[in-house]
Amino acid sequence: MDYQDVIQNMSLEQIISVIEVLQKSSDSYLFIMDLNEDIYMISEKATKRFPFDTMVIENCTEMLKQVVYPSDYAMVEADIVKCASGDQDSHALEYRWFDRKGKVVWINCKGTVVVGPEGHRLLIGRVSELGKKAKADNVTGLRREVRFRLDAEAILRDRPQSVHYMMRIGIDNFKEINEKEGLEAGDEVLQELAECIVASVDESVDVYRLLADEFMIMDASTNDSVGAKTVYNRIKRKVTQTVRQKEYSRFYTISAGVMEEGFEDKTADEILRLTEFALNEAKRNGRNQMAVFDQENYNEYLRRLDIRKAMRRDVNNDFNGFQVFYQPIVKAPDFQVVGAEALLRWGNERYGNVSPAVFIPILEESGLIIPVGRYVLREAARTCKKWRESIGDFKIHVNLSYVQVHKSDLMKDVETCIEEVGLEPDSLVLEVTESGYIETNDRIKEIFSELKDKNIDLALDDFGTGYSNMRYLKEIEAKTVKIDRSFVIQALQNEHDYNIINHIIDMVHSLGSSVCMEGIEQSDELDKMMKTHPDMIQGYYFGKPSPKEQFENQFLQTINSP
Repeated sequence: MDYQDVIQNMSLEQIISVIEVLQKSSDSYLFIMDLNEDIYMISEKATKRFPFDTMVIENCTEMLKQVVYPSDYAMVEADIVKCASGDQDSHALEYRWFDRKGKVVWINCKGTVVVGPEGHRLLIGRVSELGKKAKADNVTGLRREVRFRLDAEAILRDRPQSVHYMMRIGIDNFKEINEKEGLEAGDEVLQELAECIVASVDESVDVYRLLADEFMIMDASTNDSVGAKTVYNRIKRKVTQTVRQKEYSRFYTISAGVMEEGFEDKTADEILRLTEFALNEAKRNGRNQMAVFDQENYNEYLRRLDIRKAMRRDVNNDFNGFQVFYQPIVKAPDFQVVGAEALLRWGNERYGNVSPAVFIPILEESGLIIPVGRYVLREAARTCKKWRESIGDFKIHVNLSYVQVHKSDLMKDVETCIEEVGLEPDSLVLEVTESGYIETNDRIKEIFSELKDKNIDLALDDFGTGYSNMRYLKEIEAKTVKIDRSFVIQALQNEHDYNIINHIIDMVHSLGSSVCMEGIEQSDELDKMMKTHPDMIQGYYFGKPSPKEQFENQFLQTINSP
């Protein structure tokens, strides 16, 4: 006797009793649907979670219309009809129900058709919440990343050419919303955005919620695609309308990263990684915009990662591959060498000599600039101590990254270096770069004040490249102002800018500070800029950055007037 024979000899009351016993050892909700009488029986636990008034519901077709998500109902009804007619003997679908609070819950419903008492066809099975298995999200009503991986793997394997685009969307300021307004407010924003996304795409386009505040749209439909850019703009407009309707009580914007081609031979993991890169590109470029994945940009990103890895290895290998070069600084008007700027260089066998414009930002982003900065300071201080034996008032200029200023114990590093090397503090000049990072931090201003108290000079570097350097000059009281070459070039080409430099130099002198003119390369440039009366000159005309030994051979003797 098989289980169908057992069921045929049981009354409905006995079957319900068995279900209740089995329910105690299951997280799923067990059910029986009498396909002949349109009667639905479900475990008592389900009536507490979903809007079922009783365990036994008559006219269950109408009842399911109230429980099943509207756009899923036709699919569910058609499948049940097949089970009732004998066209199929099982039911296995994933779709959405409403819970008692009206929230959407993704469920997996599986059942088998058996012949019950009086020959009735019974669909017996269980309902499981996909949200409990991380396959669906009960906050937004969307399927989760696990389901995206399954769907994407199938499509990428069987018909990658059918994919129009995949779009990863993220909320630009979601962390701020959660921190300021709480997790409930964050959930409301996620619900709003999910509704905006679903309303902006065709029903045949799949939408998923990934981790945290990110969503994925996968358009692999057979319909004509309206295009990723059009969809993104639709979503943005709906978000704007939603924010406006709520009177800007909670403001947020969205960015998106898109793949529109190259899906052949890709896996779901690769799609997630590449769209994440594109999304981050959109945010790096200013947020509230869409970025299309670009293979060249991605290759450059991977190159930067490889460079960072190589530099980290070299830092741990006693700074192998790093070297300090020195560029002379001469005094005007006699052009005697009075100092040098210490400039970091790095290279390895694979990449050769890498430009500082490439590797310095990588050092800063990774935090490696802190140990490397200590290395440069130490090497420069040792060199300066030696060179002061030839030029008694020689000064060494060392650049400070904003990362060093903000995230390291700068004062301790400087004091330790001076003490260990035995360098006179007044022979060290610290050049402040990225000065925009210092304006709102009182602690940073205190550090600069402490440096001046220790008789260590400060220089304001790249003057003329920012819009508010005047304020920084006042705030940090720099002993030296270095006028950037880009500003010098403008002054050489434009009389108006030339007059501005004249006024700036007069102002700096009136504050008791000195001016160093950077980037002088030609004799005619020197002749014209000397008329503005700078105190010092730095540029290729007097010497390019060079290793310590080469500098010693060339510049430890007084440079003659050109």
